[in-house]
Amino acid sequence: MRQLRIASLVLSFIIVAISIHQYFLCPRYDFMEPVPFSGLRITNPYDSTSVGNWVKCNFHAHANCWGGITNGHGNAEDVHRAYEKLNYGIHCVSNYHNIDTTRSRKVGYIAAYEHGYNIQKTHQLVLGSKKVVWTDYIFPQTKHNKQYILNQLRDQNGLIILNHPALRKGYTKDDLGQIVGYDCMEVLNPSVTSLTEWDAALSAGRRAFIVGDDDIHNVFSEPRLGTRCTFVNVKANSAKEVLTALKNGKSYGVIIGSNQHHDSIPYLKSVQVVRDSIYIQMSEEAETATLAGQGGKTLLEKKSTAKIRYRLLPQDHYARASFEFKNGTVIFLNPIFFSSGKNNLAPVEEDEIGTILYRAIGACIMLLWIMFAKWFTKRKPPKPGGLIAHRRPIPVQQD
Repeated sequence: MRQLRIASLVLSFIIVAISIHQYFLCPRYDFMEPVPFSGLRITNPYDSTSVGNWVKCNFHAHANCWGGITNGHGNAEDVHRAYEKLNYGIHCVSNYHNIDTTRSRKVGYIAAYEHGYNIQKTHQLVLGSKKVVWTDYIFPQTKHNKQYILNQLRDQNGLIILNHPALRKGYTKDDLGQIVGYDCMEVLNPSVTSLTEWDAALSAGRRAFIVGDDDIHNVFSEPRLGTRCTFVNVKANSAKEVLTALKNGKSYGVIIGSNQHHDSIPYLKSVQVVRDSIYIQMSEEAETATLAGQGGKTLLEKKSTAKIRYRLLPQDHYARASFEFKNGTVIFLNPIFFSSGKNNLAPVEEDEIGTILYRAIGACIMLLWIMFAKWFTKRKPPKPGGLIAHRRPIPVQQD
């Protein structure tokens, strides 16, 4: 009985301590209301791309790591060879909280790891960083938790991708309308496609550029190998050029159809903006071409075409194109959007008063738990047979 009481007390302490640390000690932030893209300029991330410089990439793949505790099969070389056979120019190994250095001296190597060990899979892909950040919050995260983690992950030379936002609601539409400090979003993942979440971020004026990844965990038998990819426009397969292209939106994501040959994927030829009109040219005719704008609203849909022409209106705020082909391949371009010329949103400021208040509440909760623990350990256990002790019967004298 005593051992059970001690065990329950220890378990409750762990849960209370973790909860207080996550929900009360985490900094609070003064989030701004979402503001859509606006301004006198129309920003075209593809304005200086060259049709011959598209390189196929996969940034999210797992190998065996941490003694097999995490989900990964085969070693890093197995992953690299698998993607080389499919003619990928860039292929990263992004194990959980581990930067794999296999092929680190080769051209095209990009340091990568997946951050996050929480139950809701609020994960981030960190590219180009030299160190691993271990800080995370285990329980379902608030937007304040998520913003704090992004601030911790920020590296001047690195890049942050929000992984599979729609998976287990790792990032909600409300989150994406307020948090800042990331560069790209893994919209295309075999587990889930996060178009609604992407539009939520874009509709809030976030320059969140698309990434498509296999998120593979077994290169030997997993059917998701070579089903998603990202094309970047670079002159050389160097980490610096690839990360710069991703940050500036000189990229697009692809769902690779099951009947699509890897050496003949349709590609983007050009995106031009003339005054207020957008002109997009693909290499092949698509079965359906679509333009989506603010809130994911369909702005244009055309059948059997390789071209799109559209006049972008201020109330559209942005326009992102997608092209679906008969063999199941779908190409998603980054948005063309109105802007004032500034590149990034201002960082979210910490709400110092809110932080102090929540930490004070957290301290009070911990004090209450300590008082309860003292009472719980001093409380005498009930006697065998119930709370009331048995008494001997009093004999009754008879006349």
